[in-house]
Amino acid sequence: MGKWILFGLFIAFQSATFAGTFEPTFVFSGVSIKKDSLKIPAKHSPHKASLYSALLPGLGQAYNEKYWKIPIVYAGIGISTYFMFKNRDSLRKTQDALNLLSDNDSNTNPAKYYSSIPLASLKAQRSYYRTNRDYSIIAMAAFYIINIVDATVDAHFYKFNIDKPLAERKEKRWNIYSSRVGLTNTVGLAWRF
Repeated sequence: MGKWILFGLFIAFQSATFAGTFEPTFVFSGVSIKKDSLKIPAKHSPHKASLYSALLPGLGQAYNEKYWKIPIVYAGIGISTYFMFKNRDSLRKTQDALNLLSDNDSNTNPAKYYSSIPLASLKAQRSYYRTNRDYSIIAMAAFYIINIVDATVDAHFYKFNIDKPLAERKEKRWNIYSSRVGLTNTVGLAWRF
């Protein structure tokens, strides 16, 4: 009879284990701990955040759950990219007109807009557009790098709680002093932080 009870308990234990209804518990010195309470939360990785932001700008901010920063990242990169392309196209048009005017061939004429502009002005415009194109490329790279740095710093401070009020201890202290010279009473107020 004892064998059948042990066999029944074994079958019940196996069916409960396979059915998923059995939660193993661990007992340490009389304290019962469930297995689920032993799970360690995954660490928020700054390396992952910086890698995500490097692969796709804004993805690191999404990993850090700072969704409001994603439009700012794309606005900065997008605006600098727009001005880079705009200045590049103007630079190419100015350079083509400059090449056509300086080739000493009367059969090649630039577009009507550029035909009346002197060569010195065209050279100045070309330099202006080249400089602005270069600044736009620098701005685009800067926004990209700032995106990666921001994601990394946010990941480092992911669990840092700034919602708690700062510890401020207000203390009113009234001091009445008398001096030997004039017997003057003084009143003071002290704030300690």
